[in-house]
Amino acid sequence: MKRVILAIAVALAGAVYWMLAQPAPPPLAALFPPGAAIYLEAKDFGALVADWNGSAEKAAWLTSANYDQFSRSRLFLRLAQAQTEFAAAAGVPPDYALAQSLAGGNSALAIYNIGELQFLYIARLAQARAINSALWKARGSYQTRRAGGVDYYIREDAASRRVAAFADAGGLLIVATKEDLIAGALELLAQPRAALASEAWFRDATQAASNGNDLRLVYNVERLRASPQFRSYWIQRNSRALAEFSSGLADLERASGEIRERRVLLRANPGPPAEESAAGIVLAAVPDDAGFYRAWSHPDAAQAGRMIQEKIFAAAAAPAAQPRTAPLALITPDAGSEQDLETRIDEAPLADDRQARAFRSLQDRLATARLDAMLQVESTRAGDVFVGTESAVVLLADSPWDAAAVRVAFADAAGSLWSVGGIGALDGLGKIALDIDGRWLIAGNSADLVKAIAARRNRAAGPGAAYAAGWRHGRELPDFERITGLIDFPQVPPAADPAAAREPMFFSENLGSVGRVLSRLQSAEIVLHDSGAMLRENVVYRMAP
Repeated sequence: MKRVILAIAVALAGAVYWMLAQPAPPPLAALFPPGAAIYLEAKDFGALVADWNGSAEKAAWLTSANYDQFSRSRLFLRLAQAQTEFAAAAGVPPDYALAQSLAGGNSALAIYNIGELQFLYIARLAQARAINSALWKARGSYQTRRAGGVDYYIREDAASRRVAAFADAGGLLIVATKEDLIAGALELLAQPRAALASEAWFRDATQAASNGNDLRLVYNVERLRASPQFRSYWIQRNSRALAEFSSGLADLERASGEIRERRVLLRANPGPPAEESAAGIVLAAVPDDAGFYRAWSHPDAAQAGRMIQEKIFAAAAAPAAQPRTAPLALITPDAGSEQDLETRIDEAPLADDRQARAFRSLQDRLATARLDAMLQVESTRAGDVFVGTESAVVLLADSPWDAAAVRVAFADAAGSLWSVGGIGALDGLGKIALDIDGRWLIAGNSADLVKAIAARRNRAAGPGAAYAAGWRHGRELPDFERITGLIDFPQVPPAADPAAAREPMFFSENLGSVGRVLSRLQSAEIVLHDSGAMLRENVVYRMAP
């Protein structure tokens, strides 16, 4: 018996030694040729695809007004055209069934040309699964070629000039839309050399990030900004603002009840690190029931002035009366004719600077102060019929405010905008609540919200940040749906013909459906730190069971 146990132990030790002696498989990024603009890698792509296909969010989104609107967009139609062309080239439809059959464990996708949608996909996939895929079964209609000692299959659609190519290389499934890409990957597999992983932008971004993640996105900002498709379809419309960055990375990690996203943006020309402690002071004053908040460290006076104008004065003003009659037409004889020779066309028309003059005193007061931090807080409050929005702006200066001068500046702005001769300035047609105490200036359109913030200003400061924000989706969604319904109500067509096709209403149906699709999302928080050389953003999405 002892001999049997000893033999088993020796066999196990030999097996362990053999496994440890085997070379570790190369990281997938080392198999991608250089030149990509976007690189996406999943730890277990098959699990992600299965989770998405079985999720309630997918089912809800595909039947939503938002998807209906998206399916009519130019971007969607362009992607559908590319999908059709790839199907013609590959001989199989690139649908979810194909995606499931090709979704391996560790998998990566790199896009080399956004306009042409040229990509390379590599997945660690058991050979049995690869052989059973629809792509492998269609290889009889492909040409067989060889690179790096491995056969690959390639086919081109004559009409669209689209290319589909694939190979099975020892547990790796490789799919590409360009022959150079698949041949380059096979050659890198046979003999390591310069690859995507060795490019400076990719190496710097990945070295700045932590290791643990379920999904990783790495992108070359310079190459993306050079693409007209990125400038046209990038939803943020801030291509110029990205000019200071060379590359970026986003890691996604799923945990119990949370999804965590860690982002890195590397600056092309590093600057000094930001001083972030002041934001932690104002963040401690955010009420527990606030629907939305965001804080900045060291905002400039112009930014603070715009925030007060937009969030306090605009929100506090009484709604303008809606006209019931059409405007009168101005009768100007010979307007625009050859006889109208006295009108100057080489001078700009007179500008309306009344709003700028109304806020001049307040803006001057803000410009003389040195702001350490700014906080914006908003919440909705539902009444019997309507939903109101409570807003407050907090400015933390580096020295005590001149309370009397600040109140006069607010009164001047209110008097110019809302009343005649300054009568009833701060409590006339609109209402503004002010609380000024030392370095703290709190202004809002709700006295209760201003009091709630003021009551928390002596709390211990939290962690600092260059920027931080939070959105409590679970709390705000019902009121958001009521607001958007009221906005769209006058434009909703009669329901005489429910089957008649029409565009979804933008606020209540299009945007509202996105909120309903994400109904499991309870809150989202983002914290940004600026080290000078890079920006680090940590985002936490908290989900209901």
